[in-house]
Amino acid sequence: MNELLLNVQGLFAGYGEVPVLQNIHIEVRRGEIVALVGSNGAGKTTLLRALSRVLSSTGTLAFDGHDLGGLTPEQAFRRGIVQVPEGRQLFDKMTVLENLLMGAFARNDRQKIQETLESVYALFPKLYERRSQRAGSLSGG
Repeated sequence: MNELLLNVQGLFAGYGEVPVLQNIHIEVRRGEIVALVGSNGAGKTTLLRALSRVLSSTGTLAFDGHDLGGLTPEQAFRRGIVQVPEGRQLFDKMTVLENLLMGAFARNDRQKIQETLESVYALFPKLYERRSQRAGSLSGG
C-alpha cells in the first residue's frame, strides 16, 4: 500500500507571466483518497490542468511510475490522467448513448466498450432506459 501512484516535485505553472503554482510537492500512494480544496483562485484548476498536461509546467510529474513531462494531453489521457470539468458537459444534440460512447474514443476493443456500457447501465439503470433520448432533454437535477 506504500506504492507511490502520483509524484509531483518542484512543480511550477502559470499563465503567461503570471505564476500560479510555485514549487509544489505532492505524493499520493496507491489506495489513498485525496481531496483538493481551496478558495477561488488558489490554483486547484491550474494544478489539475498541469497534471493532465493541458497546461505546460516545469518540475517532475510522474504517475504510476511513468514520467508525464513532455506528454500531450492525449498521451496523458492514455496513461490514465484526465481532467473532468465541473458542470454539465454533455453534447445536447446527441443521445445519451452517443455521449457515453464519446468517453470511449480512445478504446479500440468493441467488446470491452460494450462490457463497460453494461457496467454503467447496471450502476445507472435510468441511463439505459434513456439511451436513445437526446442528452439536452434530460433533467439536470
